[in-house]
Amino acid sequence: MNDADEQRYRTQLVKAASALRTMEAELARLRRQHSEPIAVIGMGCRFPGDADDPEEFWSLLRDGVDTVSERPGRTAGDQGATGAFLAAVDGFDGAFFGISPQEADALDPQHRLLLEVGWEALEDAGVVTERLAGSRTGVFTGLSGNDYLLLSARSGAMSGYTGTGTAHSFGAGRLSYLLGLRGPSLAVDTACSSSLVAVHLAIRSLRSGECSLALAGGVNLVLDESVTEMITDLQALSPDGRCRSFDARANGFVRGEGCGIVVLKRLSDALTDGDRVLAVLRGSAMNSDGRSAGLTAPNPVAQQDMLRQALADAQVAPSAIGYIETHGTGTALGDPVEIEALAEVFGGREPDSGRCVLGAVKTNIGHLEAAAGIAGLIKTVQALRHGEIPRNLHFSTLNPRISLTGTPFVIPTASVAWPEGEKPRIAGVSSFGMSGTNAHVVVAEAPTPVERVQPSEGPVLLPVSARSPAALAELATAYADRLRRGGDLHDIAYSAGARRDHHQFRTAVVGTSGLESAEQLDTFVRGGVPSPRAAVPPRLTYVFCGQGAQWIGMCRELQASVPVFRAALEECERLIARHTSISVLAELAAPEAESRLDRTEIAQPVLFACQIALTALLSSWGIRPDAVIGHSVGELAAAHVAGALSLAEAIRIVVARARTMERADSSGAMVAVALPPDELATVIDAGGTSVAVAAINDNNSVVLSGRADDVNATVDELRRRGIRHRWIPVGYAFHSPSTAPPAAELAKEFAVVECGPTGCPIYSSVRGDRVAGEELTAAYWTDNVRHPVRFAAAVHAAARDGQQIFLEIAPHSVLSGHIAQCLGAPAAVPTLRRKRPELRSMLEATAALYIAGYPVDFARLYPEPRPVVSLPHYRWQRTRHWLDTPVRPTEQINPARARWTDELTGLPADDRACVIEAAVRSDVATLLQLPSASDVPVDGKFMDLGLDSLMAVQLRHELAARTGLALPATLAFEHTTPRAVARYLSQVLAEDSEDSL
Repeated sequence: MNDADEQRYRTQLVKAASALRTMEAELARLRRQHSEPIAVIGMGCRFPGDADDPEEFWSLLRDGVDTVSERPGRTAGDQGATGAFLAAVDGFDGAFFGISPQEADALDPQHRLLLEVGWEALEDAGVVTERLAGSRTGVFTGLSGNDYLLLSARSGAMSGYTGTGTAHSFGAGRLSYLLGLRGPSLAVDTACSSSLVAVHLAIRSLRSGECSLALAGGVNLVLDESVTEMITDLQALSPDGRCRSFDARANGFVRGEGCGIVVLKRLSDALTDGDRVLAVLRGSAMNSDGRSAGLTAPNPVAQQDMLRQALADAQVAPSAIGYIETHGTGTALGDPVEIEALAEVFGGREPDSGRCVLGAVKTNIGHLEAAAGIAGLIKTVQALRHGEIPRNLHFSTLNPRISLTGTPFVIPTASVAWPEGEKPRIAGVSSFGMSGTNAHVVVAEAPTPVERVQPSEGPVLLPVSARSPAALAELATAYADRLRRGGDLHDIAYSAGARRDHHQFRTAVVGTSGLESAEQLDTFVRGGVPSPRAAVPPRLTYVFCGQGAQWIGMCRELQASVPVFRAALEECERLIARHTSISVLAELAAPEAESRLDRTEIAQPVLFACQIALTALLSSWGIRPDAVIGHSVGELAAAHVAGALSLAEAIRIVVARARTMERADSSGAMVAVALPPDELATVIDAGGTSVAVAAINDNNSVVLSGRADDVNATVDELRRRGIRHRWIPVGYAFHSPSTAPPAAELAKEFAVVECGPTGCPIYSSVRGDRVAGEELTAAYWTDNVRHPVRFAAAVHAAARDGQQIFLEIAPHSVLSGHIAQCLGAPAAVPTLRRKRPELRSMLEATAALYIAGYPVDFARLYPEPRPVVSLPHYRWQRTRHWLDTPVRPTEQINPARARWTDELTGLPADDRACVIEAAVRSDVATLLQLPSASDVPVDGKFMDLGLDSLMAVQLRHELAARTGLALPATLAFEHTTPRAVARYLSQVLAEDSEDSL
């Protein structure tokens, strides 16, 4: 072999080795994926005994409560008269899910429970549902019973909604549809094992990458006697209505109702995403009994195979299992077979491996059939979390057909402590279907959480929201109760803000303790609930104050405690140092005796820097303006924030402006007067010729400026007439003719101003209207000095363009009152106030924005990783929906209704639009069976209101009959709100009218 051949040989070996390493890495990845642990990150449930959440369920289990009772209206002793029933299943909050009353009546209560409990499970997981739209989130639901369909058929209440309302597939499909989920969505019916099989399928889907998040569980309701009669014929029901798992008196099970859902995610993803891990599903398996002693008879060999498969999938030895939540139906055949299979798999463990406790949740809540497995899983997760195994009820003597000799099994007649130890605590959950499908899931304790951040101090913003005023009041009360029970307030606020959906009815409180926040929520509830927010988030305008808002001690708290605020100040200080020796930081820190904030040369640059730092803080919280307004020198900060001026250019101008104004004539004075501008003439005439209007701040407030003696004469006239007024503490006649000399000097100094296009609109208080960034030339900034401040005009111009919320960027509120006078109190929001805690004030301003509907990014407000904590779930506003619900008293659509176009003739455009809008809302209310048109929000989306495709067709037919127009079939899909449809009709009718001329 020559050198060239040897080199080729070596190269091939290197390539082969590299390929082998790649293949080994891929094989290792596939193996990890195949056995990836699955985290349980959230749970929701509705179980008998008023166990409406997992903690209430745990309390029931820990206290050993037997939830079996007589069903109201049934005779004691009848088969099916006893059971573990939910308190009420005929109520539903259809409006929350955008389901019309008509459709809700036909909707199987099992589907309703899946919607509510699924939502609560996502809340518990800290998953914001709006972020799930379009995601590969899977829904796996176990359903078996068709009771509501049977009732519908028997009562003759079948409708077009019966099929979609009762078919099992729609139980999962509707949840995926409402949340916009794109992952697998399927209903599972394997009889009693349905919900645990659903969990098994979810695990497989997550491991394969088919979905990234999964909701899995099941539901069961006992609504029709015929099903109970069939089970009775099988001799499976307990005659005395008690489930006595493994006991000598065991004589069958008792039927139960309930719903449970868990939220699952790959453990690696859950840890990366900062989710709270409640437990870990290490593995699972399912199989069929195959050919057993009978179609409904269990097969011990099949159960053994399934248990071994689950342990192998979990990579767990039988000796590691410390608890098994059994199927435990309490039947003569089922219990002995189950113990036989368990003993075969777990009985040969080492003597020192410890005992294995056998639980049976059916002794507490009966047999939930399709929801039985999920009930057992949630119980097991709670036992791991609380370090305790609840006792089984109704057990005194072991079934003589069962032997525990030589096994590690213990049946608990009292609670068993299950503390953390050197080895991880691991359990198993079994569920067997009457049709032969078996499932088992291996559950382990959650990994030890990363050491948490130190408990935070200081104020915190806690938001609460709902989709109706009543729900908001109830939820606020629930939050107050939760806060009084203790816990880290910052954790609670983080979970409420960054880990919950935010609805249109809102409140928010700022506090430094749980008790303080609870008291504020109580006050809110006593005071009533605000009006609903707009469907579209409000547009936000930043308003930058001029000189006069500064005060000694301002911004010190934020500078000391908020790094992003201090960094912005330091950047301004660095750029200011290019033009002057003034130190922003030194001036802010100066004690009162040494403060120079009353000097214009100092005040204006320092004020500018504080405003830039405030916007930097807001930006770090995800709050940014849709428009800006500046008052006098405040226009420079506004221009920079809008993008028209660089920070360096804005600072160059503000320093030059302040220096020049400092050298101006100091014999001037200014006074604020509570008069409309058009009533000022006689007052100004009483003063000297130098007195002029310096600012128009609102419809009833102006500022006069001039030489001090002339202004004094004007003030004498104001006193004589009893007109309210207030001196402004300056020694200059800003924005008056006397500023012409310094303005001319500035024009020379500015020469060329580097301005450019803006990222958001600027409303000029020089011109009283919107200006382009390119217009902010040297001439503009000289006008800014000498011309009156037309603040009120700028505010009104912004409002006309759709700006709704005005946030004052100032160390003290001096403009919010004027904005409120122009537009109404809710429009004005101050940031800081003199002598008030600054961080708290900023959070209170953010709370006001949130309540007004602004989309606050709470993940940015609380950037440090924090644990997800349990919070009260949504408070449903249920109304009765059943097959016998009468048609609601609404006006019936009359296809022969006369055209009302003649009524519109001659009406002004605005009135005509109102008539059309009212008609559209009336028709929508009729279709949705709502009491009146006022129940239809004018900007409510048809989909959210529950107007489906069938109703959309009806709406189009009715409006066509009203108008005589040929309306498109896609009317309600292209114009998705009553207002949008009304505008479209107004436009078409107007065009039709013109064509007829």
